[in-house]
Amino acid sequence: MSHVAHMSLQAKPGSFQKVCDRFHQFATEVLAGHPDLHDVIIVGNQAMNIVEGFGIWENAEQAASLEDTKDFADFLADIQSNLAAPVERSDLLVFYRMNPKS
Repeated sequence: MSHVAHMSLQAKPGSFQKVCDRFHQFATEVLAGHPDLHDVIIVGNQAMNIVEGFGIWENAEQAASLEDTKDFADFLADIQSNLAAPVERSDLLVFYRMNPKS
């Protein structure tokens, strides 16, 4: 069963786009180096200054190993001054995934 690593970032007022851009850069770097990562979806609510990322992994161990990388540490260090609250991370299971386009 696939696994979803979820991160929620509360940006400071005026920092929403900076956090979005850096999250996108981080996701691109991760996709290039982790074959067990299937998809990354980054969504945001600009009115609430919330940016959320969902990474769909083959397994939980691979998702958790991301947190031990230099890329992850650099990402957190780069956005820290733009956050209004600590990063929230949660783990989810994928029970159903539809791929409507081939």
